Amino acid sequence: MNAERFRTTFDIPESKDKITYNDNLTFIGSCFSENIANRMKLLKFNTLANPFGIMFNPLSIENCLRQIINCRLYKPEDLIEYNDKWLSLDHHGDFSDIDQQACLEKINMAVQNAYMTIKNTSFVFITLGTSVVYFYNKTGLPVGNCHKIPANNFTPRRISLIEAANSLDNIVQMISKESHNSHIIFTVSPIRHWKDGAVENQRSKSTLILAIDEICRKYGNKVGYFPAYEIMNDELRDYRFYADDMLHPSATAVDYIWDIFKKTYVDESCHERIMLTDKLNKALAHRFEHTPSATEKAKFDEYVEGLRKQLESIL
Repeated sequence: MNAERFRTTFDIPESKDKITYNDNLTFIGSCFSENIANRMKLLKFNTLANPFGIMFNPLSIENCLRQIINCRLYKPEDLIEYNDKWLSLDHHGDFSDIDQQACLEKINMAVQNAYMTIKNTSFVFITLGTSVVYFYNKTGLPVGNCHKIPANNFTPRRISLIEAANSLDNIVQMISKESHNSHIIFTVSPIRHWKDGAVENQRSKSTLILAIDEICRKYGNKVGYFPAYEIMNDELRDYRFYADDMLHPSATAVDYIWDIFKKTYVDESCHERIMLTDKLNKALAHRFEHTPSATEKAKFDEYVEGLRKQLESIL
């Protein structure tokens, strides 16, 4: 019996517009977006990853892009103090600091850097994780991160399909106005938001998938969809492809989805450089189990230098 009959697979058409090393890339959204962005960085692509930190819902991502595109610098009144730290509810905890000015400097530097990048970006990949949004009770505004502040300060709500689609429409319009030739690709994260429950998680993901479909139909080739969620849930429908928490994809699953992503979006002319860069990265990360002899060290150094020369020859 054909082994392929023990699993479902589906064809993903290759993008007509492919990434090259001349392109600027922007990744915004959930952990999955962060994983792919980090791989692109390691492979030396020009990559901007989550300038506000990891985000999960359409409204927070829309807010993030609006602040960046308007190059709006944050002020002291935009921060709150909690547990002896200054923080922004728009940002990930990596931006928080015990010093208010240091917190603002980190945030505003990220805004300015992202503004310059997005003006010249070629591809924007946006990964949505949930349609459940937390609203800060004092302002009624959506937050990107609750920072473990007591739950009674927020009101969670799953936004409607119309709200989600409107938010994504705003995102597409903002990016298109700022960077006319950019390609926008949406993805739904395969990571399940289990704290919302199995049924609510599915409803939440379904809202995102349907909202993205509406936007793809509206904008045609301008907007695409990469089915990471479907790959994980259909092609890799087995718990051996999950991490120990049974919620996040395992390293094997991420590798598998990455290979499909690369085939779909990365130009073939980049593949040799990708392979050599990956080999060089692995070599530089190598640690000997014992103190190497002079001969072993010389052979290893020769191998690394050979990879560097091969890379230089194709640049």
